[in-house]
Amino acid sequence: MLKKSVRADLKRLRDDLTAYRSAVDRIFSARLSKPRNCRDYFFKLLVSVSRLYLDYLLLVRELEKIHARKGTNLGLIHADTRREGLLRKRFGERLRALPCWKGFQAETAFSEITGLRTLTDYLNSFRLHLPEIYEETLRAEEYAKRLLKVPGDSGVDLMVSLEHLARNHVSFVVQALQWAADESTWP
Repeated sequence: MLKKSVRADLKRLRDDLTAYRSAVDRIFSARLSKPRNCRDYFFKLLVSVSRLYLDYLLLVRELEKIHARKGTNLGLIHADTRREGLLRKRFGERLRALPCWKGFQAETAFSEITGLRTLTDYLNSFRLHLPEIYEETLRAEEYAKRLLKVPGDSGVDLMVSLEHLARNHVSFVVQALQWAADESTWP
């Protein structure tokens, strides 16, 4: 039986996973023609990925305890690489076509350290990491549902999914999102 606090954390995780996908999907429906619209879009993405990282930090410790007690792995849910590739292509095309990039100040005081020197650097970071996070949220959501429903699930698959999402993607895209959400980089 899962602790009440873990159940609450899992519910918050599921809400945050859904909120992230909605934030990303705004690029396909929202009007992002003005710099303030883009800044707002990237701010909402930054908040979403930050919440996912917090969920990772809070849940992994608890999941390690569950795994140590139960030790049962119910099997992987494989990523849909075709769906991810299509999203990456559509997202990248839409991102590049945004008229709001005019006047964006890609060069910052930390460009050398972050590797974000040009608009292309930002676009590449977003195109690589945001669709990957998107796909991983779908898997993490299924793992969280399974952990809540199946008594013998160890939580290890969810733990690995969250580690992948946070360590391999959120941690690498967060700087680009921070600068894209900062008013000093927009006219």
